Amino acid sequence: MVALLVAGSVAALIVTQRARDQGPVAYNVALKTKPGRFRPCFRLTKDDTVDVAIVDASGRVVKMLAERARLKGDETAHCFDWDGRADDGQFPPAGRYRLRLTLAEADRVATSGERLRIPAGGPP
Repeated sequence: MVALLVAGSVAALIVTQRARDQGPVAYNVALKTKPGRFRPCFRLTKDDTVDVAIVDASGRVVKMLAERARLKGDETAHCFDWDGRADDGQFPPAGRYRLRLTLAEADRVATSGERLRIPAGGPP
């Protein structure tokens, strides 16, 4: 049993180190608030097919902003307008939300450290 725990810990360490060695998948992440909407923006380090989502504190997708979008990994800023409504058309509960990128070719998922505060009733 101890051997399995040690082996699992070593494997987790190797995977974590590999992810660090690959570097960031996005940069210049900005979760902007505009009158009546939010505007998350970012730049990719490499071209990729990307899912762009807003997630809650538990990691549950609240709003899918783009699915399988082919995005450039250059100096192009990728921005998405969002009215603050969840996929079900309702405003999510007031709280802090994050931007999550799922990159198909890089086989990586990145969640922003920056949080977007959504007030009750949606964007100001």
